[in-house]
Amino acid sequence: MLRLTVGFVMVVLAAPAFAQAPAEPLRFKWQAGQVLNYTVEQVTTVQETTLDETTNKPVVGGTLTRLNLTKRWDVKAVDPAGIATLELSVAAMRQELARPGVIDKDGQPTVIKTIVDSATPEGKQQLDAYLNKPVMTVKVDSLGRVIEATAVGGNVERLKAELPFRLSFPEAAAATWDRSFTIKLDPPLGTGEKYDATQTYTAKATQDGLAVLGVSTVLKNPPKDSADLPPLVPMLWTGDVFFDPAAGRYVGARLTVKTEVLNHQGEGTKFVYESKYAEALQK
Repeated sequence: MLRLTVGFVMVVLAAPAFAQAPAEPLRFKWQAGQVLNYTVEQVTTVQETTLDETTNKPVVGGTLTRLNLTKRWDVKAVDPAGIATLELSVAAMRQELARPGVIDKDGQPTVIKTIVDSATPEGKQQLDAYLNKPVMTVKVDSLGRVIEATAVGGNVERLKAELPFRLSFPEAAAATWDRSFTIKLDPPLGTGEKYDATQTYTAKATQDGLAVLGVSTVLKNPPKDSADLPPLVPMLWTGDVFFDPAAGRYVGARLTVKTEVLNHQGEGTKFVYESKYAEALQK
């Protein structure tokens, strides 16, 4: 189970709403040499209804993925403008994938389960190239904006939809603000198609010194063809993000995506995606 700080749990359970914008602008306060460790738990289900090529009857298949990560951010430097250079590494990982198997002798469907766990000798060997090694370097300013990023493998496009610390603040204190960005679908998800999107942040609550900020993500120009929607759905997060204004630190998030796309591969087909994401700073 994900271990949360006491303050974080209290914010989730009970928090009065802001009557107005925070009195002071929210800002990240980076410190060279700082180390931030977060645990992540994400559960994703994908269910797809397609049509059998022979009978033209609906066939339902699906997968379930459980991912647990321990992430480490090292603040390597902070320049005079307050822009921090951070390195991301993964200290631990466990991924469980369940997918449909063959039909057994009794005509019942089976499930194939695959587990990769860095806590086991086999898993550690499989993940050795990535564990406790820098997998990404980013420059982030005091507003949470990504100024520059590089990653092992080279693709950092997803950072535009999923900021490293899930937040980007406005210049002045505000009760609600927007962040516009572009989603680019590189192979294998697409061929470079671009879609404009907006994240809206709302100052919702405060408790025990932590700010609760609601976030929602929408496409400005959704594709007209429903077949183009499935690769975009995983980036349309909504939920709450938690921030410590005094320390200038991202504390965690509770986010979800749940979308149903009808007729994405013809009449009678369906794509259903649901993901729950929980992240918490460890002390």
